[in-house]
Amino acid sequence: MAGAGWVQWVFAAMFAALTLVFVARLITVGRDTSAGGGAGWSVDLARGVMSLGMVAMLIPWIDPLPPPSWQVLFGLSAGYIALRLIRRNVRCAPAPVPGAGRDEHHELHLVIGGVAMVYMLTAMPARPAMAEHAEGMNMAAMDSTGLALPVLTWALITYFLVFVVRLGARLAAGAPALASTPADVALRGGPRSVVASPHLLGSCEVVMGIGMSYMLMTML
Repeated sequence: MAGAGWVQWVFAAMFAALTLVFVARLITVGRDTSAGGGAGWSVDLARGVMSLGMVAMLIPWIDPLPPPSWQVLFGLSAGYIALRLIRRNVRCAPAPVPGAGRDEHHELHLVIGGVAMVYMLTAMPARPAMAEHAEGMNMAAMDSTGLALPVLTWALITYFLVFVVRLGARLAAGAPALASTPADVALRGGPRSVVASPHLLGSCEVVMGIGMSYMLMTML
């Protein structure tokens, strides 16, 4: 992946930290399936896999999995969340649930993120070439080693930047950035309330959006 080496390491460290946050949420928030944590568990799992995949893409020489494995993983994750959204929308609800719109929006964001990860993995050159040209490699030179569509790349960059600006503005204004699950509410006031905080989760989403934009820009 193109870009200054130190920038890649900074983003890789941030994504590794995000992975730990999502693992902590899986242990604390996600295990309460009786309070609605089942849905939150799958979403946090998708976020954790995505952040871990970002680390693998930024530092490919420490990644034990081949790119096709990641493509299948992200494809299955995005497909599962998309299926949940479709089933939820076609099912007749007797009354609207407060915060459901925000929750669906961020689940749709995860679907788009999963598709973007599959696209970037498809566009990346073969791993032997990456290892051989690890220093100063430019992903723009993919004519014969990968697939890069500038229009789609710019569309994804624009989407993630708009997402970051809108979510960042909500966080700065003090508004609840993400809908809270019953499991989140049950943990408030205790020692695990920081992990369950919607504002922490929103900040993680902002960092992931910025990182995704950076990784896509290296493809241009």
